[in-house]
Amino acid sequence: MDSLAPTDDYSHRFFIWHEWIQANGPLTTENVFEYFTTSMFYDKQSNNQVLRMQTIHTGTAIVNEAEELKRFTGVEFAVVHSEPPSLFIIHKRERLSPDQVRPLAAYFIMNNRIYQSPDVYTVLSNRLLTSLCSLQSSLDILRSHRPDYLPRTGFVWPIVESEDSKKKEDTSQSENRGDSNAPPTEGSSKPKAPQRHQNGMLLMNAMRATALHSKISFSANVLEAASAEHAPDPPATAQTNANPAPPPTTKAPSNPTPTTADPPQKSLPGAGKKKRKRTLQAPPAS
Repeated sequence: MDSLAPTDDYSHRFFIWHEWIQANGPLTTENVFEYFTTSMFYDKQSNNQVLRMQTIHTGTAIVNEAEELKRFTGVEFAVVHSEPPSLFIIHKRERLSPDQVRPLAAYFIMNNRIYQSPDVYTVLSNRLLTSLCSLQSSLDILRSHRPDYLPRTGFVWPIVESEDSKKKEDTSQSENRGDSNAPPTEGSSKPKAPQRHQNGMLLMNAMRATALHSKISFSANVLEAASAEHAPDPPATAQTNANPAPPPTTKAPSNPTPTTADPPQKSLPGAGKKKRKRTLQAPPAS
């Protein structure tokens, strides 16, 4: 995968040449640019190198390089700030006219080391990445040390008092009792275990829900009982006599005679009574 940074981006590197420093002495305003030309930050196609190549055969030194560079247009380097021997700032810029230039990059030399200054995008992205990394590590630590959940207390972090607050509290208590010079007792020397604060809101909410449910069920039962008490009586139905009168019986004739009658017929369940057919027979002859 190709890098998104430009090819001349060396913001992650620095340059130093100890032998050149030992041979030419500490850096000054006159020789700092010569030291910069030996680094990988210097562009061999710049106007500075073209001007040097023009005067290399004549043997005459450049008296005022800044004024000579105004005759060219293109990329050039210039020392814009110097605090010898610890700090120097060099700009890489594009010259558009003798009086107009556009900065492209900045380099600084600190303690004989040459660095490339990062742009604003690199600085902001690096700061944001550092902040996010710190937040992620902090959240991971909190997640690993998170206390257990309890219905009564919930997620409660134990609060441990610092040593300074403990000393101040002991001092105030001793001053109130008037025995500041008294040695501490054995009980006071023992460290107290951190007290766990209870979160009563969870239990209170559970009690409220239970009370509300019982109140609703009790009111529903009262309403049901009241409605049953005031309900109208069912309509009266026709009552039948518990002791019904016996069916009428027929008297047998005084002179019984054998008669032939049809066998009784069984009635279907739920059907009314049927009248029996009576046959009249002629009286016997005397």
